[in-house]
Amino acid sequence: MAVKIKAETVKGGAVELNKEHGVTASYAVAAVGASEPDELFFANVKLPSGKTVSFFVNRDTGLVVVDIIAKRGNGGNEVLRMNADKVSMPSAKAA
Repeated sequence: MAVKIKAETVKGGAVELNKEHGVTASYAVAAVGASEPDELFFANVKLPSGKTVSFFVNRDTGLVVVDIIAKRGNGGNEVLRMNADKVSMPSAKAA
């Protein structure tokens, strides 16, 4: 299994981690209009059924999204959308 670099820029890139299993990841810096650019991470993996699980994180806003995409890629379901920065974490207990 070889990792294939699909794109490489000074602000990110995309890699194919396992072609047979449809595993890819990318990291980019993107802006909309005149706004400050956000740092975005995507990862995808194809399931044996042909469906794809897609994971997205906006590093600047804390938005995390997980989608299950149909085999033909023409639809799917969003199964998680949350702001990770606003999630309460249990405090660690001293050992």
